[in-house]
Amino acid sequence: ITFLEIPINSVTNTWAYKYSLALGCILIALGFGAMIWISDPITAAISVVIWTFGEMILFPASSAYVAEVSPVSRRGEYMGIFAMSFGFGTTLGPVFGTNVLENFGASTLWISCLFLGFLSAIMMLKIKQKA
Repeated sequence: ITFLEIPINSVTNTWAYKYSLALGCILIALGFGAMIWISDPITAAISVVIWTFGEMILFPASSAYVAEVSPVSRRGEYMGIFAMSFGFGTTLGPVFGTNVLENFGASTLWISCLFLGFLSAIMMLKIKQKA
């Protein structure tokens, strides 16, 4: 992350937001979806690398998008709400994830992550650029 995030973002910041956001979602979906086939430390590491690349693309692009589409006079408010919603997600995600894991099993959890990640990517392709 230390060595790659800035070069990656130097490339992706020339893309339309919808493409970098969708690619980030796809990589995260594939990384977590690949957890179904984890059988050793090497495959686990590959999965982590895939979703980490997704995070390196998605997180900076999503913050930049929110800052760009927000009215200048309310930018801090928009960024605060964005950060708060992200905080809720990182708080509730593990609660829901462990609940799914305990009640429905690992395959259901990872297939759900894959499906929701792809659904998120499709939704990201629908966003509008600021005029």
